[in-house]
Amino acid sequence: MMEAGLIQAEGVDKIYNRGKPDEIRALTNVSLQIKPGEVVVLKGPSGSGKTSLLSLIGCMARPTSGRVLVRDKDVAKLPERFLTQIRRKTFGFIFQQFNLIRKADVLENIALPLFPCNMTMAETRERAEAILDRFGLSGKRNRKVHRLSGGEQQRVAIARALINNPEVLIADEPTAHLDRKLAEDLAEILSALHRDGKTVIIATHDPFLYDHPFVDRIIVMQDGRIEGVIPS
Repeated sequence: MMEAGLIQAEGVDKIYNRGKPDEIRALTNVSLQIKPGEVVVLKGPSGSGKTSLLSLIGCMARPTSGRVLVRDKDVAKLPERFLTQIRRKTFGFIFQQFNLIRKADVLENIALPLFPCNMTMAETRERAEAILDRFGLSGKRNRKVHRLSGGEQQRVAIARALINNPEVLIADEPTAHLDRKLAEDLAEILSALHRDGKTVIIATHDPFLYDHPFVDRIIVMQDGRIEGVIPS
């Protein structure tokens, strides 16, 4: 029986532009549980609902109906200020386009999530320097990110996602714009995070990721529904 209590979705629907001519039903009656330390892949083609489900799990959007629970708390009913706190403390996000601030340097990009946390500048720099070192970026701390290679930008994006030491790492199509070498580097990083006990949720249609040994479970999605679950 799966351990409950980290993330649960119960009968979730997500409809965009509800009641309008361009209404889109992105998710229909989706239920799942994710336990601490698990690596879960949401597998499916574009338009299957993977990104919409990630946005609900990560408290970036609210379901149209149904419940999303983080540590048994129904986050769909919380005011936005509390959702912001949960996002900041619980989740780190890796986006397929990296979403780095191109004209800012590496250190500024990595430290950005810390600024709302009421840390001193010394504490912020200490934490940022530690994660720079972890990802081999110490020598690049003052370089503008648009001057970095693709692999270096990827590492900056991952370091930024981990700077708050989140419990859950969410990655949306993280290999979409990477060559095979960079995809292999990413897989090594995710494997290490798994060994460290992080919970990792990945949306992808890349077989390199969903067939990787570090994956615990594959949730197959199609047309906004869960079609099946494959244990790895």
